[in-house]
Amino acid sequence: MEQVFAPQAVVLVGVSRRTGVGAYNGLEMLVRYGYQGRIYVVHPQAEEILGHPVYPRVEDLPEVPDLAVIAVGRDLVLGVVEECLAKGIRWFVIITQGFADADVQGKQLQDRLVAAARRHHAHIIGPNTMGVINAAAHFTTAFVDLTCPADPPPVALVAQSGAPQVGAESFTGPLGKAVDLGNAADVGFPEVLAYLEQDPQTRVIALHIEGLTDGRRFLTTAARVNRGKPIVILKTGVSQAGAKAALSHTGSLVGQDQVFTAACRRAGLTRVHSAQDLQDTILAFRKLPPMRGPRVGIATPSGALGIIALDALSREGLEVGPLPEAIVRDVEPQGPYWHALHNPVDLWPIGMLTGDFLRIAGQTITAFLADDHIDGVVCMLPAIGSPLHRNILATPEFLAGLNLDRYQKPLVVALYGDARETVRRALEAAPGVACYFSVEQAVHALGQLHRYHQAVCQPLESWWEPAPANPGRTPAAPILLGQEALDFLAGQGIPTVPGRLTHTLEAALAAATDLGFPVVLKVVSPDYVHKTDQGGVILNLWDEAAVTAACRRLQPLLATAPPGANTGLLVQKQLTGRELLLGLKHDATFGPVLVCGYGGTYTELWQDTAQTLAPLTAAQAHDLLASLRSYPLLTGYRGEEAVDLKAICQAMVNLAQIGMAFPRLRELDLNPLIATPQGCWAVDARLVWG
Repeated sequence: MEQVFAPQAVVLVGVSRRTGVGAYNGLEMLVRYGYQGRIYVVHPQAEEILGHPVYPRVEDLPEVPDLAVIAVGRDLVLGVVEECLAKGIRWFVIITQGFADADVQGKQLQDRLVAAARRHHAHIIGPNTMGVINAAAHFTTAFVDLTCPADPPPVALVAQSGAPQVGAESFTGPLGKAVDLGNAADVGFPEVLAYLEQDPQTRVIALHIEGLTDGRRFLTTAARVNRGKPIVILKTGVSQAGAKAALSHTGSLVGQDQVFTAACRRAGLTRVHSAQDLQDTILAFRKLPPMRGPRVGIATPSGALGIIALDALSREGLEVGPLPEAIVRDVEPQGPYWHALHNPVDLWPIGMLTGDFLRIAGQTITAFLADDHIDGVVCMLPAIGSPLHRNILATPEFLAGLNLDRYQKPLVVALYGDARETVRRALEAAPGVACYFSVEQAVHALGQLHRYHQAVCQPLESWWEPAPANPGRTPAAPILLGQEALDFLAGQGIPTVPGRLTHTLEAALAAATDLGFPVVLKVVSPDYVHKTDQGGVILNLWDEAAVTAACRRLQPLLATAPPGANTGLLVQKQLTGRELLLGLKHDATFGPVLVCGYGGTYTELWQDTAQTLAPLTAAQAHDLLASLRSYPLLTGYRGEEAVDLKAICQAMVNLAQIGMAFPRLRELDLNPLIATPQGCWAVDARLVWG
């Protein structure tokens, strides 16, 4: 892919003869960007454009260029590509729109383009793309005039739009490399990530993702690359449209965006939710060393700002660290006798008394950084434009005097005041520090660094391996309910409550006697998917009289039900315990997703659920349970006996394996799963097959 980002020779097909304002001439932009490689232009009518000789056909070129950039009309693209392939060109950037992004005919043309390229082992970026930029090589395929930075930062952007690279200052900040995948007909995120992994000029990678096709292939590459180069993702197209399925609790609770979040978390990728957050996070990864722990030192000119910082730490899962002894020994004695220091350190009284605010701030920052019990530092500094306050403005010289490199800990500065933009620009080049315009942004940057460090310290998983061979027969029925569903799950290692499907009063009474009172009676029918809401469940049947009455009440509900082996009245042993929901949902991008949460009839009301991709280990299952708000109810709330967490986790592991083993399984509910100190049992189940 180096031939795309730094070609020695490039051919442009479809260059306009117009130049200047409104021309959007790719050749003009390439020349203005400073490219020094060999440029060839193909045009059937022109003889010269911007001083470059023009060739009527690709076959007339004096050499085989590394890359062809094509911007002709949609119907002409395939012919041009085939001409380039015949010449020996193997890399293409197709600017032209109107393919799969347009209509059926465009999709067919796009498929033919890809097929032609693959026959020759060639590759396409696009179509419908702005292409690439590489500031280090002064190379761009964009038809928009961009300024090449003099000192390209080690940041690369892979996007599904040209706007983020054109407006980089509004999205990521300055860029060294960027590629717009466009329709991603051939080259996609995995291929570009694999290239950037080996690229010595890239240290941080930003992704703008609208949608993925093969999610697990993407995660395979991204999780590996992320270990050495942080990947920050801005996912757009967030919607609840994927949560409309109503055949199961799981289908209604899990949307596409929740699955994407779970996938990023599982792979250790950093996800952001706004362009501002993307820019802030890229800045932190670009300029700061790792944050290896959660303990933060806070230096502030204001007690109020210190409280804001403490609130922000709590939201980020960080904590205030202990006050270093060096601050007590060296800084506190310089202040008023009544001013006892703690973390956050209030700098203002000491700075005013000594008349040297910046010196006190510097002493405090370095004491925090030097302390083994502090992992990162946030400092709030005033940026007031009045010349009367120049003595408290942070300068590059002030930061250079801190010798930040020796500590290898992150320092974030929150600037406030009317001159904050001026001060930020002045400090931008200072190594080892990142400046933000709010306390919350600064602390969030530390949070992102800490979460990344935690993620990459975990073993690299192989959970995205292809599903194993199906170990059992897939049921023929599209929906599996009642005892038939429970029997299937029992065969896959899921503990189930004892029960028997019956069709007569006599059979129900016999089942209740055999199972032992109390029992539960349930209607089993495709017409009764949500039985409790439809009046199809009767609890607390303690004797034969109660069972008889319940049968007479429920049997009329079966009058309109289609006959079948899985239609009737299900008699079950009644259990009491904590009610959980376990479920599976097949996501079109990432495959089987496991869900756990607060179960029973109030599942949708409480919305206390967590998701992860299958498969998973028992330890990961426990972590997922522990993320629930209702988790304390499982561990012995107010002196109650804890449930058997080990049994629940094993059921989750087995359920995830079912998702991997049966690709046709679209949705699965265990609701409720009754958990007690002695174990757990699935009481009701519903499986939907595709």
